[in-house]
Amino acid sequence: MNPRFVSVRRHHMPLLIQLGVAVFGLLILALAPPARGTMLLVPLTMSARARVAALAVEHGAALLGRGPIGGSLLVRGSRAELSMALLAQGVLSLGARSPSCGQALGNAGAI
Repeated sequence: MNPRFVSVRRHHMPLLIQLGVAVFGLLILALAPPARGTMLLVPLTMSARARVAALAVEHGAALLGRGPIGGSLLVRGSRAELSMALLAQGVLSLGARSPSCGQALGNAGAI
């Protein structure tokens, strides 16, 4: 292997690591559920998929419609009441924001 190539790779490694951390951080910010507002609930198991609507209502969420991912739901609620309780049941809570303008998504369809 060319020693010059190895030197260039080592030289760029810190920059690549920083770029990766920045991209990961932006993804976390974009997908984090809001403290209160519209969220996308994504079931991670088949049993969670069968119960996602009931679990959401049990924890104070208002159902808005079907989500864009199979079995997912759009709800309006509180992150404090929903996120950890639903995660324990196999449901992931994500922020439901429009990627282009940051506005909360509206009704995606009837349940």
